[in-house]
Parts: sequence; structure tokens; C-alpha cells
Amino acid sequence: MTIHADLRSSESSRGALILFMRYPEAGRVKSRLSAALGRSEAVRIYERLVRRTLGVAADFKRSAKKVDIFIALTPPERLPAACRRYPGPWAFFPQTGSHLGERMKRAIEHVAREGYGRVALAGTDIADIQESDFTQAFEAIDAGFAALGPAADGGFYLIGLDRPCPAAFNASQWGTGDIFVRTETALRSSGFQVRTLAERRDIDRPEDVTRISRDPVLQASLSVIIPTLGSCADLKPLLQSLDDQMWPGDEAIPVLAGNGPLEAAGFPARRIRILSGPKGRGLQLSRGARTAEGDVLLFLHGDSSPPPNFAYSVRKIIDAPRMSLGCFQLSFSPSTPALRTIAKWANFRTRHLKLPYGDQGLFCTRAAYETAGGFQRQFLMEDVDFVRQCRRSGRLLILPDAIATSPRRYVEKGILRASLKNQLLFFLHHLGVDEKRLYSLYYDC
Repeated sequence: MTIHADLRSSESSRGALILFMRYPEAGRVKSRLSAALGRSEAVRIYERLVRRTLGVAADFKRSAKKVDIFIALTPPERLPAACRRYPGPWAFFPQTGSHLGERMKRAIEHVAREGYGRVALAGTDIADIQESDFTQAFEAIDAGFAALGPAADGGFYLIGLDRPCPAAFNASQWGTGDIFVRTETALRSSGFQVRTLAERRDIDRPEDVTRISRDPVLQASLSVIIPTLGSCADLKPLLQSLDDQMWPGDEAIPVLAGNGPLEAAGFPARRIRILSGPKGRGLQLSRGARTAEGDVLLFLHGDSSPPPNFAYSVRKIIDAPRMSLGCFQLSFSPSTPALRTIAKWANFRTRHLKLPYGDQGLFCTRAAYETAGGFQRQFLMEDVDFVRQCRRSGRLLILPDAIATSPRRYVEKGILRASLKNQLLFFLHHLGVDEKRLYSLYYDC
């Protein structure tokens, strides 16, 4: 199908960023890496690259309000699984066409039919793609240029257009070292001025893998530690969501109070490790941290659900050496006007007093955890104490995304009463009241 209208003259000035993605399955991605390193290692590398790229794209979306993101996926039958495992500010549609060039052309036509006047298409296997690459691509398109991002192997990782250029996608052979030059020539021959973006590196050959080892975000692993008074069954929806979204090599560690059953039926043993320990949130958090193998530790309440791309977002602490601790914004799900007011106060307190609570999802590097001395309080206010310890060695990284926390305790006890009790306990803690006394007041009042 040929699109005759100038994309730039569309009724809408909306932009579309299309990310080309193959669903990560062993033996179906990165054939050259598979041959050299094995199928399991190749798909592990590819999925980490995809997760990072999607995280960068989500960051870009926050500032690019007039750009919508689409993921063009192959194979089409994996669309339901991809929607579940890769939630975010985007919509999926299937790739169609007999070769890569035709699939790219048809993907651009697909969003153009939806009224998008500015279109950029990028791959998801680039090790060092940056938010600025997407920003500069759309700046070039807005200025009347075609944007083209060269890959170090002679291909391109991004192309951006404001009108059709079928000639750029006509070749049936892709993956050769002259792709960038050939595409640039086709664009210029079709009347485009071309603006070249920064060179980036995709990961196709074994020697390219060293690029990942030099990137701490791609290299880092994450441990999600979840203290709970409930059972494995209570945590199943949360654990399923975490398992869907974690990167290869990440793990979730629920820590049950007491000696309850530790079965985790239906969850991969390598990704979900269930522990038990003495009752007390500080004790349970410490138990999980001692066992955790991750470079980054995320401490999550059992009734809180982190936002999409959380595993990418918390890894930012690795690249922020002045930050010793991070947290999310707070929200409640379901919510009410009164609960939204409480969340606004919590987020105000976090921004201005730098004092988040545990229901905002605290995270740090393992080194920062050790420097802070871990959780020193056993039962209550362990989060307040830990935050203060961390702030002695660095600043607080506040992520813009909100964690969704259950309002059950507020609803059961009454929103006003529960809120006032929390403030009273914080005040008593500040005065030095014994934590066992605070614990008794918290659960008995």
C-alpha cells in the first residue's frame, strides 16, 4: 500500500515513535550470538537490551507529550504475552512483510493511517541508545530533515520521516555493512535532507558483548525484597507481576513471618525465592537483604505494586553516585479524594523533607545498604530510621512514577484516624519512645 499524502500535512501534528521488537525466545533472536554463546545467553542479552530501550523510551515520553509510542512486534502470536510482560505508555501492533525493509515501511504506513504526521522508527537491541536520540530525531523531523542514526556496524538504528520514502526500504537484503550509506543515498535521491544522529552500537556479535559489561545499568541485577505477615497465596498476584517484568538475573524474595509454608507453585525457582524469619518488618527486611544476590535492592511492601518499567527505573541508582537511596511517588489503588490528599502530602514530604516511607518502595545499591548499616529497628519505623541513615552518605533519588499501594489499612481504621495515628507514631518515634511500645500502639489502637 502506498500513502500519497504528505505526512507533515496531516491534520494532526502528533508524532509516533515505533520500536521494532522481536519477542524474546531462545533460538528466535540474535542468531549470530546464539551460534557463538548459546541460545539461552543470547536471549538473556537481547531481553536486557529490550528492557533498557523500553525504559529509555518511557523516559522520553514524559517530556514528549505530542509523541505516542508503538511497539511493532514479531511474531504476531506473541502479542498477548508481550502486552502482559512489557506494560508501559505504548500500544502494540504486529509487524507484517516478507523482509525487514518491507516490515519497516508497513509499520510507518500503519501509524500514518492513524494520523501521525511525524514518525521515527528505532530498534530495541541498541546497547547505548539515549533519550536524547529520540529527542533529536523529532527535532530534525520538525525542521524538515530526515533523521538517520548510524550503527557502528554500518547499519542504522533509527530513521525519522515527515513524508513517505519507499526507496529507503526497497532493498531485500539487510544486515550488511553498507545499510546506512545505502539508506542515506536513497533518502537524498528522494529529495530529503538528512540529519545524522550520534553513532550507537547494537549487539550482534560476541565481541559486541563487551559493550554490555561496561554499562553498569545493563550489567546490574536486582533483588526485590518483600516482608509480609501473610502467605504466599496472598502475594501471588504481586509475584506474578514482578516475574513478568523483572530482567533476566533478577529475583524476588518474599520473607514470611514465622514458619509458614514456603511453596511457590507456578513461579520459576530461580526468580522467586521464598524465605521465612522472625516476625517484625525490620527483621524480615534484614533477612531478605542478607540472602539477596542483586546489586540493587528494592524493599517493597506486600500490598504495593511498582509501576511499569520499575526494574529499569530503580537501576538508575547505579548511575547516580551522589544518590544513596531512591523511592517512587505514592498513590493509592483504589483511591478517593481523601486518599489522594494523603498521597499528595506524602509526596510533598518526600520532595521537601526528603523523608519517604516504606510504602513508596525504597531502593539502593548493596554498597549503600551496607554503608547505612541495614535496618537497625526490628518492628516499626525501620523505614524512617533507614532513610535517615542513608541520607548521611548521599542524596535521595525521587522517581517520577507512582507506586500503587492498597488503602486497606486506612479504609479499615478510618482514613482520618489512621492518618492521625501515623503522625502520632512518627512524633513519638522522634521523641525516642521504645519501638516495642510503638508497635503495640500501631496494632492495638
